[in-house]
Amino acid sequence: MTVTSAVSITYYDPFGVYPHIIKDIQSRLPLRNLHWHDPPRPLRSIASLSINLYEESLNDDTTLQHQIPGLLDTPYMKIILVKCEDNDTYRASVRKIIREWFSTKVASKRDSTEWLIIYYAPNLSNSSNSALRFKSGVFDKIRSDFNTSSKEDRCVLVKPGRTTVDAAGPQVNENVEGWNEIMAKIRAGVLDAFGKRVRMYEAETKKLEAKKSIPGWNFATFFVMKEGLALSFENVGLLDDALMQYDELDATFMQLMRDNTVTYFQNVGFSPGSMSSLLNRDEDVSIRHAILENNISLFDFRCYLFSRQALLLLTLMASASSASMAAMRMANFLIRSRNFTLETSRMLVFYGKNQYLVANWVYGVAQEILDSTEVQTQTIQGGRTRDVAEGRAEVLLLARSAIERLATRKGWRIGNVDFEDINLTTETVIANEDDELAQYLNPTLKEILKDETTFMTAYMEITDTVMSYYESADRTRSVDKLRAQQAIIKYQEQKYEEAARLLASLPQIYSNQGWELISTNLFLIYAHCLYKLDRKEEYVKIYLQILTTRKDSSIQQHSEICEKIKAASRDMENDMTFPLSSLFSTSISKQIYVSTTKDDSFYITIEIYNPFNVQWSLNTASVRLIEPAGMKHTVLFRSTDEVILTPGRQTVTLRSAHDIPGIYEIDNIEFRMGSLLLVKDYFGDRPLENQEMRLYQQPGNLDVSLSTPSRIRLDDAKKVLIGLHTGWNDIESGKVTARSASSGLRLLILQTEASLKHGDSTQSFELKHTAEATPLLEFGPLNPESTLCLAIPYMIETEMKELYIRVQVEFKTKSQEFYSLSVTRHVSIGLPLAVNVQDIFKASKLFSKFSVSCIGPSTPLRIVSGVLTGNEQFAVSGGRNTDRPCVAFPKQAVTYVYSVTQNPKEDLQIQNRLPLSLVIQYRQLEDEMRATLRRTIAAKLKSVGMEKYQRLVEQHAQDQLICDFTSYGFLNKLVMGKYETGQWEAVLTQIRRPDSEIVSDCLAEIYNDIPADSEEILAEYTKEVVILVEIPTIQLLFTVEVQYSMESGQPADSIKPQLQSSCMFSDKVFYIGQAIPVILRLECSTAWSQDGRDLLGTGEIEFGYEVMAPSDTWIVSGKRKGHFIISDKPITFPLVILPIRHGNILLPTIEVRPSQRQHEQVTAEMEYKNNAESVLVLPEISNVVLAVGE
Repeated sequence: MTVTSAVSITYYDPFGVYPHIIKDIQSRLPLRNLHWHDPPRPLRSIASLSINLYEESLNDDTTLQHQIPGLLDTPYMKIILVKCEDNDTYRASVRKIIREWFSTKVASKRDSTEWLIIYYAPNLSNSSNSALRFKSGVFDKIRSDFNTSSKEDRCVLVKPGRTTVDAAGPQVNENVEGWNEIMAKIRAGVLDAFGKRVRMYEAETKKLEAKKSIPGWNFATFFVMKEGLALSFENVGLLDDALMQYDELDATFMQLMRDNTVTYFQNVGFSPGSMSSLLNRDEDVSIRHAILENNISLFDFRCYLFSRQALLLLTLMASASSASMAAMRMANFLIRSRNFTLETSRMLVFYGKNQYLVANWVYGVAQEILDSTEVQTQTIQGGRTRDVAEGRAEVLLLARSAIERLATRKGWRIGNVDFEDINLTTETVIANEDDELAQYLNPTLKEILKDETTFMTAYMEITDTVMSYYESADRTRSVDKLRAQQAIIKYQEQKYEEAARLLASLPQIYSNQGWELISTNLFLIYAHCLYKLDRKEEYVKIYLQILTTRKDSSIQQHSEICEKIKAASRDMENDMTFPLSSLFSTSISKQIYVSTTKDDSFYITIEIYNPFNVQWSLNTASVRLIEPAGMKHTVLFRSTDEVILTPGRQTVTLRSAHDIPGIYEIDNIEFRMGSLLLVKDYFGDRPLENQEMRLYQQPGNLDVSLSTPSRIRLDDAKKVLIGLHTGWNDIESGKVTARSASSGLRLLILQTEASLKHGDSTQSFELKHTAEATPLLEFGPLNPESTLCLAIPYMIETEMKELYIRVQVEFKTKSQEFYSLSVTRHVSIGLPLAVNVQDIFKASKLFSKFSVSCIGPSTPLRIVSGVLTGNEQFAVSGGRNTDRPCVAFPKQAVTYVYSVTQNPKEDLQIQNRLPLSLVIQYRQLEDEMRATLRRTIAAKLKSVGMEKYQRLVEQHAQDQLICDFTSYGFLNKLVMGKYETGQWEAVLTQIRRPDSEIVSDCLAEIYNDIPADSEEILAEYTKEVVILVEIPTIQLLFTVEVQYSMESGQPADSIKPQLQSSCMFSDKVFYIGQAIPVILRLECSTAWSQDGRDLLGTGEIEFGYEVMAPSDTWIVSGKRKGHFIISDKPITFPLVILPIRHGNILLPTIEVRPSQRQHEQVTAEMEYKNNAESVLVLPEISNVVLAVGE
């Protein structure tokens, strides 16, 4: 059976015309570029259409009119060839012949057939005009008699070609125009006939399909009519449309099968002797008649329907326009073939057919399908190759399944597992089945099944081929399945190395896909292979994975696996890590617990759930905590003894002797069993399970403090003090490591000085220095409640305000317990205060004004005292209330004024003047506030027995404290604000109930205004800074005075006895406009000079003076500006000043400055004795009249 893409055209030639035109017709066939459009279908294009020409006669047998059109094979067009010389002949005989042909062959047919009359005029080209008219008259007569419609001309005139002779020889000129008209008529007739047939078949099938729900509906009639439509499309080369009709037929049939409404099949069929090729069937017409007569088996019908689809697909594949299209057609064909074969084989077995004969038929069909696509497969390339490879793999698997089925009859099984695709019903083996199978068995199968070795070889070869196809198709899961089957075969053959290689990744792949049972079985096989190969680490890991997936297995199976794991873990050379959460469920307590036995230990609890019915023994269990930010410190909690995990839940307590206070999160949990490590990583695997935990100290734990010396001299070497407070620890020995945590800080560890304070006594302490890359300080015994103070010099490369130092202490107590403490502390090294000094020079004294202020707005200070101390050269006096504490706020400095005088026995002009010492004692208000808060918390918690939480509560309270310096500085109270439980939730969750409730009540009481501590309590936080104050020096000191002269004409009653050289203005009364004679007196001194030069005797240094008086107050008469040469004698200048405004008026001011002609730079100060001195000026009034009203 083949696919025929050609239409039939018959011709009736009663006049012998065909031999004259046969060459002309054949040269114009096949028809090309046909276009058929039948709305609503889209336009269909037919590139080439073959024409089969058959001669017919009036005596041919005709098909009965009542038969179904789908079974008829009638031509698409009928043609009569006419030749007539004159009208008489035409009327006498020709017209009768044409009418008889039309009535017999055209008008009586039910199928849509077009017809055409071709009139052949052999002598028309050489005739005279009269002959032309005559001949044309015959043709016109034919057209008049037989054209049934004025719109359609069914008569065509054709003339023979005319022969001419030229230099090239005889040439035949065809009648091109006439033949074009004939071929156009044929093209149009074929397409018209095709369209009518399509519409007829569609109308009939719709009528039949509409009756499908009526009982007794005849599917056979519907099938034949539907196939007639498919054959019509096939005849004109529209194979896709033909395939669609067969697909619809197949879908309808399968639906009827599912509905169990197909009743016209006589039997299932499938006789071994009647099985023929699926793709080479020639009985198509007889099968269609058998279908119509309900005389076909179910098996034959299924094969016929599929063969029609398959041949259309193969034809489409062979005629594809591109390799990609051919691959798509082939892939479709292969998948359809696989589905058909599988469904049909299941149907046959369901109806009780011999399963081994069915397997034989499946193998033959598979081979036929593969052979039919072998050549095309080798030529296909491109993106569709994977689809073809997948299809061939599926068909090959059918062939392999057939081989497996036949092998089971001989007792051969793959890996002791029957890999059947379907669950077959049990059938009774008939005695002659073996003979029947042997008679019809495929020759290739006979060769494969001759012995088990050949069978296994063929099976593995087919499997390898299928795997290669699947790999090309990127069907990884299918490849994994086949690889698993190969591995089982290798395991059965005791080829453990090859089986292990194949199973290396397969079990986990199936586990990831959710196939736990398959995964577990493969894991067991894989583990056994590794066990046989003595690869301990690998099979232990596999057994652990088996436990992960099969926690509900039997106790015996778990026990066996556990014993193997235990035995192997003791002998493994290297540690092996496995996820802990795959075996056990764990939950860690939210709190870190402090010791209750006065030691520096810390504890956490971990709840473990063992889902197995087996007891596990762990060497150690540990939990590591890590700081999520900052220095990333870690703290390890470990079990002190062996841990026994019984089935169910239990709680295990873990201990740590390493104290690194801070906020932590869980890093990991680790269980060790020999060389096996079970690890649960919180940061990597389960960040959502993590929780915040706080590691805090008790008041009795060893602690470290960092500070600066309480007394600081700015000229001393810089040191930082590290204090080790032993608490309740009775230490036998220990060592200290101090590292810089600030960039640019260098600690001079080897120059460390130590002192030990115990109670009220302080004594020096000897340390052992270890010069290593990181120097260590080793110390001996320390009693409880003592403090070891380490004074460490340091150097800094850049200016910094704070130092950060990491201190680690490791010590052993006298009870032989080892502990460690690691902290990072910081201390401020910048002075929080600033001192400004203003010096006022006098001839015999120096007044110094010191202003002490805080550096910034956030560091108000309490200045406890400020004292300036003298020496043997200078005496200091003044400074009232210097021992009274005062608070220095920003822009509100504390001021001290001192008078400095030279001791009588000392010379002011010595070269080496000793500096004075300014000693300032101070405290930062913030330090006071935090110390008050610390003391209050400690006292409150101790009163309720909760002192072990002091450090935890205190640290958070200090973080939450908002320093109100104004209230504290002026009102001496610490304002805490309102207690908010939400701010303390993170801390209270670290305390177990009911302790957390007691602590919360204490906090509610603490959050009130707290009175400031007394001076005696805060004295320990007082710092003292010693600042060396150099005595200032100047080269010249001018003493300037405006003296009153007795020649002023003052009235006698107002003038007192004249003094030696002047008269005090405060004793005088002057009047507006009164001339007041004065003397400007200038004295020059080098008393505060340090260079020792005699500037006064040189006669070269010139200064100038200027009298400065407001123009609305004084009129100055005399030399207001002048220059003078300095000397050791007084210099005077007479002046007259006149007041022009009454009241207490300040005297004019005097300025002394170097002359512009003076080139040498000379420093000078001036003491103006009349500074801020005023005189009383009255208006000059002789009489006063007072008017008193009535």
